[in-house]
Amino acid sequence: MTELDRNLFLLINSSYGAHGFIALCAYVIAKYLIFAIPTGIVVLWITGAQVERRLAFTLFFALMIATLLSATIGTLFPVERPFIMSFGDQLLDHRPSSSFPSNHGLIMFCCAWVLLFKKYKWQAAVVAFAGLWVAWARIYLGIHWPSDMIGAVLIANAAALIAILFDHRFGEKLVSRMVRFYKTVIDKTIEKFIKA
Repeated sequence: MTELDRNLFLLINSSYGAHGFIALCAYVIAKYLIFAIPTGIVVLWITGAQVERRLAFTLFFALMIATLLSATIGTLFPVERPFIMSFGDQLLDHRPSSSFPSNHGLIMFCCAWVLLFKKYKWQAAVVAFAGLWVAWARIYLGIHWPSDMIGAVLIANAAALIAILFDHRFGEKLVSRMVRFYKTVIDKTIEKFIKA
């Protein structure tokens, strides 16, 4: 852990701030904003046409790659969270897993990168902005270092690039097959359930 990382943590962490309304906002952002990502992917797939479904698949695939990279890095190079080191102020309970990279930050920034590479620029900016808030909240609440968030941005970029390359090579055929399966199995199952 570098001195710069510690100093940045202390600037953001709640140890130098109030624990009232700001802490409540940080808690909501840190815990619940992340659910916008899977919700958005599901909505894209269910309501979208072929283009939107291909984007949904690419987002999902990128997240799977990012999660795998995160688990590998966390296992091979574990980093203690600030509260494990009794550093700063912890306002959110968290298991003592590896701190680097931040999975919440990784999910947000991974989606932002995919959207940017797919030329959805303003959507990418919105998700990246939300990701910055998630990064701030999780540092403020004392469960991540700033470097965990920087790492999340970089690893998310790598995962998004891999997913984009995969999409260029296999995306059209693979998503077409998935859509056919969805229409013949899932749609019919939903229709039967609604009629019943």
